[in-house]
Amino acid sequence: MVVILLAGLSACARPPLRTNTAVPATGITSDIKTDQYWWYCRFKIDWPETGEIDLAVDLMLAHAVVGPVLRQHRQEIPYWRFHRRAARDDAGHQFSFIFYTDPATATTVMADLHQSAILQQLLTGKILERASFDKPNNPIRPDLKDVSDPDWSIEIQRNWPAYIMGVSATWLGLIDDFMPDAPATTDLQELIQQYRQVHERITAMWRREGQHAFIHHLSAIFGYEPVMIQKEIRF
Repeated sequence: MVVILLAGLSACARPPLRTNTAVPATGITSDIKTDQYWWYCRFKIDWPETGEIDLAVDLMLAHAVVGPVLRQHRQEIPYWRFHRRAARDDAGHQFSFIFYTDPATATTVMADLHQSAILQQLLTGKILERASFDKPNNPIRPDLKDVSDPDWSIEIQRNWPAYIMGVSATWLGLIDDFMPDAPATTDLQELIQQYRQVHERITAMWRREGQHAFIHHLSAIFGYEPVMIQKEIRF
């Protein structure tokens, strides 16, 4: 049985490396505090009408901007994930960091992201069109299911955050492993080129090993039962 899963993806300081954003040992939802909410940090990436999309910017945002902040506050964030998407619509090419925590921690996390030298250079260099964050004084998503697809069953909505956090942590770990421990440049454009090379290596690994390492073992967890593929889903 062949199963295809296509995920719906959106002076320069050197980014800290080795993010060490391991997933906690349990994804049990009953231990979650009641004063926590989901928060979005969205980054819209420039994508000229006649230009090629640069997916390496997603890696740079995850690794060089979000990674160090996530590592610093990991103990206060029980759930988090990345979201990538790119389509020729109003949202365009967008990368999102989505995390679940209390308003005080969310305030600190967002302030730390704002202070990222890499983020500021991506904005001033017009590589990013904008960075927009939720307002910590206006929490609106208290339930674990609040960032899952509402068309899914309620059980999947509640438990999916643990799954996608593991996927996000794995992807970020791959960037860690492929990014040189000591980048040879502090120039922003040259640094982006290094992330382009990492993107190419991860893409090649996904094509070569994704069937066994990811798709096969996901199928194994669910007892190798058939899965219905209703339509192709891209970005």
